[in-house]
Amino acid sequence: MDVAKPRGFSEDLWDKFESVVKKVDNGKHFTQSLSKFLIKQQQIESNYAKSLIKLCKDKSFAPDNEIGTLRDSFQVYREQVELIAMLHEDFTSKLEKIVTGGIDLYIEESRKQRKGLISAGEKCTKDLKTAEVNESKSKQNYEKLKKKQEEAHEDLTKQPPGAKELSARKKLESATKSADKADNEYRDSVKVLQSNQQKFYHEEMPKILDDLQRFEAERIDKTKDWLYEIIKFKETVPPLVIAHDANIKKSVEDIDRDKDIQGFIMATMSGAQKPSEAQYEPYQPSNSHLSFTAHTSPPSGSNGVDKRKSEDISSPVHANPAIQATPTTPNYPSIVPQPPPPTVTAADGTTVYSTPTPINNEKLSNSNLNNSKDIETVRALYDYVASEDNEISFKANSVIKVLLRDESGWWQGSVFGGDGKVGMFPSNFVESTDSQKKKVDVAGEKCKVLYDYQSECEGELEIKEGELLVIEYEDEGWFFGSNDKGASGRFPSNYVQLLK
Repeated sequence: MDVAKPRGFSEDLWDKFESVVKKVDNGKHFTQSLSKFLIKQQQIESNYAKSLIKLCKDKSFAPDNEIGTLRDSFQVYREQVELIAMLHEDFTSKLEKIVTGGIDLYIEESRKQRKGLISAGEKCTKDLKTAEVNESKSKQNYEKLKKKQEEAHEDLTKQPPGAKELSARKKLESATKSADKADNEYRDSVKVLQSNQQKFYHEEMPKILDDLQRFEAERIDKTKDWLYEIIKFKETVPPLVIAHDANIKKSVEDIDRDKDIQGFIMATMSGAQKPSEAQYEPYQPSNSHLSFTAHTSPPSGSNGVDKRKSEDISSPVHANPAIQATPTTPNYPSIVPQPPPPTVTAADGTTVYSTPTPINNEKLSNSNLNNSKDIETVRALYDYVASEDNEISFKANSVIKVLLRDESGWWQGSVFGGDGKVGMFPSNFVESTDSQKKKVDVAGEKCKVLYDYQSECEGELEIKEGELLVIEYEDEGWFFGSNDKGASGRFPSNYVQLLK
């Protein structure tokens, strides 16, 4: 079976040069549009990847207030989502390379070739049209003068011998001379037209059309390669995303509610026994030799001491924890890692834990409680679980109203938004809210790097001397910010200088 010969520009579009030029121009515009589209896609993908990575690194979303398998699962979720975002970032790098190193480079390199071919084809077309016009004019002039020559010859044959015959003969000679000149001009114009026809139909124009066809074929092939390269790279992403999703799924399946709840109970319980059931006690008549004041001992040898009062003095549970007679050192559960309680230095140079110091309740009510402008607030750095009844419990980031400071390192106050209980708490579990406000002051500020810093762990930003950075927030001697390339992370604050 004979295979049909493919059609070509030079054979089938020899008379459609302008249509071919329009096709080539449309191809150029398409390639430029493709480049712009992929750049837009790259920017969207890049912004998405950077935003997602920044979200995953944001410490405010860290599951610090959760425990156990649920906390671990969410941490795995954040880590795997960050890895998925990094896959998008890799894809944007690939897109940028294809656009800048492939499409845009091709557009620039092919511009000169395309213009050269179109210019040559336009010249060839113009030369042919000019030759055709000249040939047509020469032919019309030649035919016109030949007709005059015939008329002059016919007029001569009609004239009798004499003066009229002589005049008619001269007219014939002049007409013949003009006709011969027009004949030569006509012949020359035909030769010029034949030459241009040879170039247009058989030599130059077929070659130009063939080159334009090859030019279009190359553009289409390259476009196919670019798109294939993009989709081929993108095909590698879903399996990796599926793998990360599988890790997330496994971590979710590992969530164990009973284990988490039991772990919370073990970490939180004090081990104390519930108080005995309240009993009705009948009124006891007052005797002059007895005292019901908790601070007065009964007379020697007396057997009529109020039993309830005696129990209240010895019991570690009081209605007002501020008047506890003998406070004990808080018992910190070993299964919950917490910062140590306040310490003091003994006379022999050793460091010992201090215990809550009794607070004069009368002094407290007369000074701090009735003078709100003197009250300061602090923010909890860690969770604290009260181990004594005269203490208060709180969570990290809770705001506490300080009612009294004590040299032992134990302060007294109450938690904002809590149950209103006033109690003791260790001062090194908190920091002043004033220091929190100072951290916000650097948000949005720019700084200049004074020294190089190599990142030592994940989440840190490598910085170079002279580089300009934008700060987002401060965290205990570290800044978190980003450079002009969009990379973000933490870096030491003493390696940079703030710019005003």
